[in-house]
Amino acid sequence: MVKELIQHITNELKRYDSTVFLVENNDCYLYRSDVIKEFKSFGVDVIQGTSIQQRIHFELREDATILVLLCQDKNSYLEDIKQKAISLEFHLDNYVNGYHLPSIIELDIQILNKLFSNKLFVSLNKRETIEIIDKIETELKVNLPILFDMEEFISKLDNQLEAHAINWAVVCRIISNGISKTIGSSQFEELLLHANKANEIFQIYIKNSYQQTKNSSAVKKPKIVSKILDYLNFNFQKEKIALIVIDGLAFWQYELLRDKLPADKNEEVIYSWIPSITQLSRQAIFRGDTPINDYKQGPASEEKLWKNYWVNKGANDFEIKYQHETIDLTILDSVTKLALVFKDLDEKMHSSTDYNDLLKLTENWIGRSKISNVIKILQQLGFRTFLTTDHGNIQAKGWRGLQGREKLGTNKSGSRSERHIEYSEQWLTDEFMANNPELKNSVVMEDQAIYFKSDLSFSRRDVLVTHGGAHLLEVLIPFIEISNGE
Repeated sequence: MVKELIQHITNELKRYDSTVFLVENNDCYLYRSDVIKEFKSFGVDVIQGTSIQQRIHFELREDATILVLLCQDKNSYLEDIKQKAISLEFHLDNYVNGYHLPSIIELDIQILNKLFSNKLFVSLNKRETIEIIDKIETELKVNLPILFDMEEFISKLDNQLEAHAINWAVVCRIISNGISKTIGSSQFEELLLHANKANEIFQIYIKNSYQQTKNSSAVKKPKIVSKILDYLNFNFQKEKIALIVIDGLAFWQYELLRDKLPADKNEEVIYSWIPSITQLSRQAIFRGDTPINDYKQGPASEEKLWKNYWVNKGANDFEIKYQHETIDLTILDSVTKLALVFKDLDEKMHSSTDYNDLLKLTENWIGRSKISNVIKILQQLGFRTFLTTDHGNIQAKGWRGLQGREKLGTNKSGSRSERHIEYSEQWLTDEFMANNPELKNSVVMEDQAIYFKSDLSFSRRDVLVTHGGAHLLEVLIPFIEISNGE
């Protein structure tokens, strides 16, 4: 039995023949920002904007997402929306029934879940309802801190993976939240097993869909890093925009950062370039296009790409600025296109033995980098700010290091990754695979490159943290839009 109210509502919506709903909600439960955020984690977009905003979301909706348009007058919608949508009335007391509604409508989601699970056979008055709420609050305080609910995690994950059209953004959020809450605990290894099982399904999915993702439209959102600049140009060309790239920020690390950022933000999950090496994926961000193989990775190259893109879109050179590591926000009066790159989190990742190490280093980095202050200042300066990364990371297991002749010609890409090698000649690639047939189901061969899609690495170490492959923890990354505070 589903223990969470919002998951239960989501499952009900999935039973309908449509994925678009016009919903009248007079008790305003669905208008709560925390409720909207929780629905999004289950692949449901609840939209409460103007009719024009709702129209845009309707036109640009994705197949795997359920769209709930909150409305007071269903007759205000155009006929084509009404034909494709289902009209519903939503009342919280249909799900959390028997309680005094005004006493529960603003309750914390965790408490509402308890009331939802506690079915009543008789209705309670206000006093009786408050007594039960007080009892639940006391129990929650006494039981804190509680262990991560693995049963609930597995239920949520399986619910998504068994769907006809898997919403990988939701899967990413479920797994990332689980990782951030179990690192260092006895539950972590079990959680990783489930993450790797999800990754097996993900590999089948991207094998069939990745080319389509690379060619996707950037109008609603960039689905992949190479489309970020086109998205910014299409939607915000005349605005002051700042793009922050935090090298190597996995979505689970973003979970640690989220609450330090302004509340008014939109969180999306997009794809890194595959394979997830910096030379390709960060190049794709700043090129705004498919990366090229003979590119020399470095700040000077990125700055040149950033400036070339915006000059070609009509911006003046003095309006464009790029900063790498050393951030100076005092000289931005004429700047309208700003890029900031934070590099040292990736260095901390490469120096980590495991995720337990990286968790502590990430928490330390969040404070020392003053990233939240940087974003607040950018807001004050009128910038609409976007935060993303070039790739995530994975706690990998060592297969073995390259030996003798296997090392010959492997430095073509200049990658630091231990999950990716690229030979200078095709015959060297073929020879390596012929000599190591046991890797066939664990790697992808692409031209002269070989990279892991499982959790293995070209390393002698039992455990390490790295990137460069196609695992969902490396590929599914955050793209966060923060308003300029207006």
